Amino acid sequence: MKKDKQNKKTSNSKNRIQKTFYVYLVFALILAIFSFIYAILIYTGKFSSSSKSFHTITFFIGVFSFFFLGMVASIVAKKNGLLEGFIAALIIILIVLLVNLVVKVEMNGKIFIKGFIYVLSSSLGGVIGINLVPKKSE
Repeated sequence: MKKDKQNKKTSNSKNRIQKTFYVYLVFALILAIFSFIYAILIYTGKFSSSSKSFHTITFFIGVFSFFFLGMVASIVAKKNGLLEGFIAALIIILIVLLVNLVVKVEMNGKIFIKGFIYVLSSSLGGVIGINLVPKKSE
């Protein structure tokens, strides 16, 4: 009896890790696709590569990517859409902030405002994503 509970616990934690890995893999794929499309548009001259437009477009790419991150996280978790989207975004934001500290990027208010908007976008994606999952009939 005790071994069954332990095996079930191990199985649940493995399953949770696999789902989390899947969520971040999908996020990386979506981000890569958006970045590739944007690079092609700059290369072909459809978009300007000036600093101002570059920052604006990459911000919107981030917002859409985090929105999809929240959607995927909540669909995979099948519960707590707002919380799943929030946690998924918060993990990535904290990793990015940590990397910025290590490479000594200047921290200013814009970075934190962008992070807040990304977390908000991911949370909204989580709420919408959880509502896309069909409910089990009891």
